Amino acid sequence: MFNSSTREAHNGLLLFFYYNQSDARHHRKERFILVGKTHLCAGVCAGTAFALWADLPLAQAGIAAAAGLIGGVIPDLDHRKSKVTQKTGLFGFFSSHLLKHRGILHTPIIYIILSAILTLSFEDSPVIHAAIFGAFVGELSHLFLDMLNPSGIPLLWPMTRKRISLLPIQTGGKMDRAIGVLALCLAAWFAFQILF
Repeated sequence: MFNSSTREAHNGLLLFFYYNQSDARHHRKERFILVGKTHLCAGVCAGTAFALWADLPLAQAGIAAAAGLIGGVIPDLDHRKSKVTQKTGLFGFFSSHLLKHRGILHTPIIYIILSAILTLSFEDSPVIHAAIFGAFVGELSHLFLDMLNPSGIPLLWPMTRKRISLLPIQTGGKMDRAIGVLALCLAAWFAFQILF
């Protein structure tokens, strides 16, 4: 027979084990939620690369890089716990509650259509064009990185909703961080090429 103290200790150990297992399951699930820092680095890298490729004037290059940084996190407006959702107030609240994560905001066609409409709407504004295309390549960088994750994205929507994944890279792991560092280094190199 267990005495009272033994039973309490036993129950305490069971509760400790249960909550630690629940926490571990939660963290395993969260590993598949994209890390914002990696997307920010990739976005600014994409925006800077576009500025260098398009040979933009310095001011427009800066705008493209900044827009790429923003575009790099825009697709995660469909996730309730993402930083971009938390930073955009009511807009982020409604977008994350109305849209399915890795749904329509994780499809290239949406950004192609939106960028085309904006480009035609501001036909005579090179500065706005720099922002539009900077954001566009930033958004594409986000989608590409999400395809490196086991969850994948609906790349060919609306033809099919099947998610496409290229690699099993887990979010938050060493490879994820390495990609972020590499993207930041490339962005710095592209910026150096633009400046000098």
